[in-house]
This record gives sequence, structure tokens and C-alpha cells, in this order.
Amino acid sequence: MNTPKLSIILPTYNRAGFLPQAFESIHAQTFEDWELIVVDDGSTDDSRALIEEFIATSPQPVRYVYQENAGPYPARNTGLDLVRCEYVAFFDSDDYWFPHHLTDCVEALQHNPDVDWVFGATQVVNHATGDVLNPNHFYMNGVARPLLRLPCEERGPLRVIEDASVTTCAIRHNLRCGLQHSVIRRNVFEKTRFATHFHNEAEDQLAVARASKAGHRFAYLNNVHVTYRIHPENSCAGAENAGLDKLLEINRALVRGFEELPAQISLNRREMRALNGRIAEECFWHLGYPLLENGRYREARAMFRKGLRHSPLNLLYWKTYLLAVLRSVAFGTKE
Repeated sequence: MNTPKLSIILPTYNRAGFLPQAFESIHAQTFEDWELIVVDDGSTDDSRALIEEFIATSPQPVRYVYQENAGPYPARNTGLDLVRCEYVAFFDSDDYWFPHHLTDCVEALQHNPDVDWVFGATQVVNHATGDVLNPNHFYMNGVARPLLRLPCEERGPLRVIEDASVTTCAIRHNLRCGLQHSVIRRNVFEKTRFATHFHNEAEDQLAVARASKAGHRFAYLNNVHVTYRIHPENSCAGAENAGLDKLLEINRALVRGFEELPAQISLNRREMRALNGRIAEECFWHLGYPLLENGRYREARAMFRKGLRHSPLNLLYWKTYLLAVLRSVAFGTKE
């Protein structure tokens, strides 16, 4: 048999409720020259039976791998070890691909050999209600995200990012090229894998920075390719009704990942400023402020001080820190 053009990696853990629609989404793709690698990350529900049923009926090749639970990025690495195709796509079992996703991205890569990573936009939906929370995540409340302001070359609908500051944008603002709405050349992962030495749900943001510094080129299509569902079981910070401790765990891991980045890749002064700004922002608004609002004053002050070390000239941060000190003196410490 001829090797397919594209390998789809689907990591899953106890997502039996989502798998039937996930398989439906994959089979509805207008691009059909693919293989599917399902990495079952230790599921204890009915996932195996559903996967085996899909394998029995799929005209495309499907490989099933079961491993002890290790997390989504170790599961993706397991999938990458099995890839044999020219292109790689990652499918999150609780998302839904539009039928044109693979066709549009693969054609863009085929017609643009200088591009290594193509991505489209996602629409964000509340899974329980069906409400569309954001129709295109390249925009926030109708305002274009920073990635859309990067200089690019227009090649039909494809926008090839030309600016050398792509790494700066990826670090400071997030390039918005998540794995689940991208198609990527296999050579991007030939010498690297996702970092797994600690649990970082935002490892894909760091992978983008590493890939751009390695010289890989990014391009995007400004139309919606994926439905991203918000629900209580999301593993990222977008989880619906996520508790404080979960959000803190996710954002602490993100900060740690960014703190380790300079040891992994060489950053210029502009990129280091972006890195310090991003860490400070995370420490203040995604760690310190939620802690403050929940009465955990000592932890909040520690996060604010950490943020100030990375951005010592930010007057708003100093104001926030001083108000936190006054508030903790007035109301005491809750641990």
C-alpha cells in the first residue's frame, strides 16, 4: 500500500462521549489521503470499544496505541514516533473539524514548499448550550489579534508571515496557531518533541516559539476550520467553570515553561523583552489577581513580586502590588 500524505494524531483519555462525533468529523473531511493514529492515554471508559468499532469500518488505515495515563503531550509524542507521512495534523477528541480543514491546509503546504506550518481560525462554542462565544478566534470582540498585524505575503487566501518578529508575537501575544487547527510538515518534529518533564497544558505555545526560531515558516487562512468546545472537562484554561486551583495549576505551568525557554533557544533583546512582559502579565492577571480576589494575599503578593522582577518599570503593576499590600493588611491573610 502507498503511504498516505497525512498522519492524524488523536490523543484521547476517557472521551467516549466525544469520540463518535470526532470520528464523524474526520471521515467528513474532503481530503481523504490520511492515516489515523489514536493514542489512548489510559482510558477506563468505553473508548477502546468505540475505537475498535471505528477501525473495523474505516476505509483509511487506523492505528491504535494504548499507554498508561501520562497526559496529552506525552500522548502526542507517542503519535509523532509513529508518523510516516509528509504532513501531520493533531485532532483533539472534543473538537470538531470543518470538512474543508485538511484540504485547505494540505493544498497550501503543497503549493508553498517554503511554508512549514499552516493554520486556520477556530470558533469557540459553549458545548452545553451551543452558544457561539467567539465566531473567529483571530479576533477578540471584533478587534484583530496581533498576529493579523504581522506583515505577510498574500498568496491567494493564504497569508505567509514574513516579519522576523514572529517569535516575538508568539511569545508576547500567542500566535493563535493551536495544534488542533493546524497542518504541519513532519520535518518540524524530526529533531524535537513536546516538552513533558512537567505538566504544561500550553506547551503548544512554546513549541511555536521553538519552531519559529528553528527557521520554520508559518502561514494562515483567515477562515474558520475548527469548532473548539468549552466544557468542564477541558484540560486548558478555557475550561467551563474551571475552579481556581485548576486555573492556577495551568497558569503556573505556563509561566514555568516560559521561564525555561531561554535555556532552550537563543532569544534576541526584543524577544527577551517580550518574554519578560508575558511572564509579568501572567503573574499579575492570571495568577496574582485571582489569588488576591480569593483572599490568598500572601500568595498573591508573591506572584506580584515575581511579575515585578520581570517588568520593574510598569507603573500599573506597582499600583496593583501596593494596593494588594494594603488590602492584605486590612483584611488579614487567608491561607
